[in-house]
This record gives sequence, C-alpha cells and structure tokens, in this order.
Amino acid sequence: MRNNVILSFKFLYVLITTGLAGGVRYVFEVANGLKERGYDVKILSLAGDHRWFKDLKVEVIYKEPMINKISYTLYRLYKIYNLIKHRNSNIKPYDSLLLFSSLLGIKPDIIIELAEFIQNFDSDTTIATYYLTAFSVWFSQSKRPFYLMQDFPELVESNEGRTGLNMFRLSLKLPFSFITVSSYTKQLILDNNPTARVTIAHPGVNLEVFRPRRRELKNDSKKKVMVILRGQKQKGDNVALEVLKIVSKKIPIHAIIVSRKDLVDIYSKTIGINFPYTVFSNVDDETMSRLYSSADAFLFTSYAEGFGLPPLEAMACGTPVVMTDNKGSRDYALNGYNALISQPGDIKSLVNNLIRVLQDDKLKENLIENG
Repeated sequence: MRNNVILSFKFLYVLITTGLAGGVRYVFEVANGLKERGYDVKILSLAGDHRWFKDLKVEVIYKEPMINKISYTLYRLYKIYNLIKHRNSNIKPYDSLLLFSSLLGIKPDIIIELAEFIQNFDSDTTIATYYLTAFSVWFSQSKRPFYLMQDFPELVESNEGRTGLNMFRLSLKLPFSFITVSSYTKQLILDNNPTARVTIAHPGVNLEVFRPRRRELKNDSKKKVMVILRGQKQKGDNVALEVLKIVSKKIPIHAIIVSRKDLVDIYSKTIGINFPYTVFSNVDDETMSRLYSSADAFLFTSYAEGFGLPPLEAMACGTPVVMTDNKGSRDYALNGYNALISQPGDIKSLVNNLIRVLQDDKLKENLIENG
C-alpha cells in the first residue's frame, strides 16, 4: 500500500523554454530518473524544442498563448524564416512571441500566464526551474512548491537587466524548499533567505557516454584545443578566442569549436580568428564525448556558472582542463590537481596554463589521472 502511494506521487516541472541549455538538460535528466522509478512526471513549458535531448521519457506540454492576428502573422513569418534559415519548422507560437517581444522591448506577462496554466494540473509537487517560474508556481498556490535554483546574477542580468536581477533576488526570498546545484548557488540563496531549507544536488555526468575514447581527429600534427562558444557575455567567448590567438603564435594548434556556425562567422569578422579550426554544431552527447577525447586540452573561460558541467565532462573523457574560477565549479575543480585555474578574464594566465598543458606531458598525465 505504501509503495502504491509513493509511485502515484505526481511531479510537475515548470520551464520557460526547453531549448538546449545545461540547466534544461539537468531538469530532463532528473525528470527521466523519477519517471524510471515509476513516478508520474510532467514538464510544462512556454517555448522551445526538446528534440535535442535524446530519449526524453517525460511528457512535455507547451502552453498555447492567446495571440491576436498580428502576433499570429509574426509567428507564421518566423516559422517560415526558421524553415528556410535553419530547416526547422518545429517552432512554437511562444518562441516567436518572446523573440519579437524582446526585439520590440515589450515584456509579456508570462508569470501570470504560467500561473494560470499550472492550475490546470493536479500535482503533488510543483518545481520552479527559473526565477520567473518561481513566481508563477507561488501565485498558482501549488501544493508542496519547490524551487530548483540554478541561476546566478551574471546570467539573469545579461538576460533580463537590472529589473530582472532585482526580481531574481526577490524570488530567493519566497517560502519554498530549495534544491540547488552547487555550494555557490546555495550561498546565493542563503544570502537572501538565511532560514531557507536548501539541498545541494550536483549535476552528474553519464560515464557510459562521457568516457575516454579513441582519438578521431588526426588530420595534422597540430595540438587540438576544444572550446565551446555560446554567444553570451558571461561565457567569455572573446577571452577564449584571444587566448587561442596568442597561443597559436607560439604553438601550432587546431581548435575544435562547438558552436553555431553563424556565431563563429561573426567572431571571425569582429575578433579575428588567425588559427585553423573546425566548427561542430548541434552535436549530441556521443559526438561531444568523441570531441572531448580528441582534444589535447579543453579551454573553458566562463566568468560565472551555477555549476559548470563541461569541464567535468572533459575530465570524464580523459582531457586535461584549463579553466577560469567561475564560482560554480569550485565544488569539483582544484587548481593544480585536476585542472589549471585562472581568474576570469585573465588572458595572460590562461595562455600560460594552456601552453603548460600542451607542452608538459607529465603535468598533462597528472591532470588526466586526477580528473
């Protein structure tokens, strides 16, 4: 009888978007784990396309917005544009609504819309996954509200400005039980809500996928350095490219760049890329693992992260890591032990550390072993 009660427990995750992001991946993996244990799990979202996450076992329900004829026309035009530009017609109405609202400087009241949407579902626990959804969950008066808090000030301010940052801090004061991903994000919560109940649940790495593999990129004798470029200011893309430009003048390198090709084209024109590189876009986890394993070093130059999963994935693949102290990674990255760590934006230090890893085989072996 007790097991039947437990397995009938209903979880409801609330997202703004299901687009490709580390935080969304974490939600999907946890939701899958609960589903595999027999729980009833659903995910609500306003926008996005979750097909990038292979084998999602949980139902994703998208909120259909109330849109007028003008908004519908914009949606159709945006859908046609994506079909031509990106060969992707699987665009939700809210994707276009949020995009055009951003371009026009208009902010739709998605908090209230989501709150009303949540009320249509009978869940035992409703989990907010972003500061805006925290208010939606609170206003919906859901039973057993939880806040899966993965955000940090730099990310919020970059996306939503100072007003968003103030709302983010206010969301941390809500009377929720909190789950968070690192000691850094836990402290953010406690700084704003000293009596909050906070549990840390670190994101994990699937060691069946992220493991050392045979090197596949052997097209030249150059050292391979892998980077991920995202286009967000706090990710430090410009720092990574400047480091690679300087290192390439001292050591022949070939960059493995995981990014959108159009973003790399923009950087090539604005920052300048004077070293050989290959761009990989829309890569799945299997491909990502092979790319990590093919690299002589992984360079990660983010200014701030809630946790920072890519360096941990690289370590699991047997790739030495050169990175910045982005706060979230302090729970697993130890300077000189399993990574070489510089202060964010310190190009000189990152250059020196990358050169050391590429030239010092003993150091490289120690970092790989301890990683």
